Amino acid sequence: MNLHTSVVARGGRPFWYPLLCCCLSAALLGGCGGEDSTPDAATDSSRALTVEPVPETADDSEQPPAEPEVPVESTEEITGSIYYPPAEYPRAVNLPLQFITTVGGEKLSVRVTLPADANGDPLPGPFPVIVTQSAYNTNLLSQMLGKVPGNLLLGVTDSFIVRRGYAQVAVDALGTGASSGGWELLGEHEQIGFADAVAWADQQPWSNGQLGVAGVSYMAISSLFAAQRRPDVVDAVFASLPMGDAMRGTVGIGGQLNGLFMSTWMQLTHFTSTQNVTTALLNPQHMEQLMRSTQDHIDQVERFHLPLINAALDGAPTYNYDGEFWQLRSPITHMDRVQAPTFILGALHDLFQRDEPQLFEILQKNNVDSRLVIYDGSHFINFVAGHIGNEAVPPVDLMLLQWFDHYLKGKETGIENMPKVTQFVKNYPTADTPAAFGDDYYATTDTWPHPQARAERWYLREGGGLTREPPATEETGPELVQPPHPTGGAYNANGLLGFDLHINDGTECSRSFDQWTLGLNLPTPCFSNSDLVDQDRVVFETEPMTEDYYINGPIQADIWIHSNVTEAVVAVQVESVSRRQSLPITNGQLLASGRMIDESRSHYLDGEMIQPYHYFTEATSQPLVPGEVVKLSVEIFPTSAVIRRGDKLRISISASNQAQAMLNFARQAQAEGGITRLHISPDYPSSVVLPIVPTSALN
Repeated sequence: MNLHTSVVARGGRPFWYPLLCCCLSAALLGGCGGEDSTPDAATDSSRALTVEPVPETADDSEQPPAEPEVPVESTEEITGSIYYPPAEYPRAVNLPLQFITTVGGEKLSVRVTLPADANGDPLPGPFPVIVTQSAYNTNLLSQMLGKVPGNLLLGVTDSFIVRRGYAQVAVDALGTGASSGGWELLGEHEQIGFADAVAWADQQPWSNGQLGVAGVSYMAISSLFAAQRRPDVVDAVFASLPMGDAMRGTVGIGGQLNGLFMSTWMQLTHFTSTQNVTTALLNPQHMEQLMRSTQDHIDQVERFHLPLINAALDGAPTYNYDGEFWQLRSPITHMDRVQAPTFILGALHDLFQRDEPQLFEILQKNNVDSRLVIYDGSHFINFVAGHIGNEAVPPVDLMLLQWFDHYLKGKETGIENMPKVTQFVKNYPTADTPAAFGDDYYATTDTWPHPQARAERWYLREGGGLTREPPATEETGPELVQPPHPTGGAYNANGLLGFDLHINDGTECSRSFDQWTLGLNLPTPCFSNSDLVDQDRVVFETEPMTEDYYINGPIQADIWIHSNVTEAVVAVQVESVSRRQSLPITNGQLLASGRMIDESRSHYLDGEMIQPYHYFTEATSQPLVPGEVVKLSVEIFPTSAVIRRGDKLRISISASNQAQAMLNFARQAQAEGGITRLHISPDYPSSVVLPIVPTSALN
């Protein structure tokens, strides 16, 4: 599609806006802190790697400053205080930019930072190694943010960690930044590169053979893939905000296309990947290689990105159904290969809200020592705010150090005293909370899902009621009318990937919009009050709660419908209604033709299915028969929240949530003119099943 402006959804923002927000916010807040899968070849420890020679003297122009010393009250002998060991070395220094050559002949850009003496001379070590692999141009971000300690998770030079006795390795993923090739959205060659990079780092003279992988977002995903492909090399993992199931949790929610997220993410990634001018000027000896890599990335727009996007919009099965393409790009597919102790951070409105608990659950079942911390908020705010910490959860940099000091250095850090699961709870504390817990917004458990959770079903009722009692007679259900479809597409913006996308169902100002644009927006009332969202929907509410009501875990809505056309969407949101606002808690949606469920992979609680696993394959797709009543079991992403005494539980239902997922062109034609009728009767009891936990568990 040859469109003319590079904006995303609303506000006329240029494609570089997300990067600008990311860099400025991190600086202002201090920054503390080919599709065939060949796993056997990828995990072969004998695969040879070559490396260009590294000069013996560090490049002083890239030397990070020593961070100021902070008074330290605690020591490595932890007795309940925050873990904060003093620096072991006076300086940290970057080695000159270098490239490793994979067995496939590709060049991976590598930045190595080592502890240094007072003169800034790198020390020989050997040291334990932490590897971060990024798609966002580690050289560019290090030039912009490298003067501030605490950015290891971004792949940026981090003197805070290095001065505490680690070698830091930052790698540009294949097809991004200074590395060669074309970016293929976590494809096979990219993942082989993840394995090659950790194998190379483990073999270097400054490595003592103990290696961890760490990162946030994409860098967390690459860490999980590296741990899966080289379990013989990776000894510990620290993954902040990682993806699990690409299809169900991120890009194909409810069997549709998450166009808003994909347009935001792909623009950001491609833009940062092509910004290599300053790196070339600082490294003239690599000028030719850097310019060649940049051209590789520019050429990828016409060669790969635009054909993929246009095929997806046209309904190509490869991208619209679950299969090899998305399973390859889903860390959850081979999560059972992760053997290293793994720390996972998530958030209640993160891009990967659905997946982070599921990844932890797999680690639990495989007896891998692991931790799960779930914050409030969306992706970007936890990109930054996690470095600040609070009374319940230490700053992320200190948790990272505590984890790696224990597993890579063998120190007693007190990590065994940290609860297995720590979750932010919305609307907590409440008026009924004992004073001793009045400043505590988190709850802890030893497992996921919550061991005290019980299934409780609420039924939709005529007139907008929501009760524990099912309908005894036929009741009139409301109608949902298909809204206008989204418009726009992708184009080549003079060598950059551009998008022009317009949401047309009122969700361009909603919690979902904030969530799926990475939380890069300024706070807006409609993000936290669904009554202000300009969307056609029907609502069902309980009477005011007589006591605090604690929800913890995944949710399922079983909605019976019929339609006058062959395709439809049902979007469901859970809300907490007070006198002040209707607070969105969590949501989900389902494409009617994708309603078939794999019961063996679904989650149950007290015999009730509470998290359906939809096949989302072409073979199981079932278009609607006009007039025929069917049940849509809608997966609503997991949450942790209290409906306070006196407030109401609300279930809102609409015919779309385009900020979260959209119909491709073929499905738009099938849904055109659609009117969906919800059923409420003894035979078709539309309802929602919630995981309810006693409020005593909060204390």
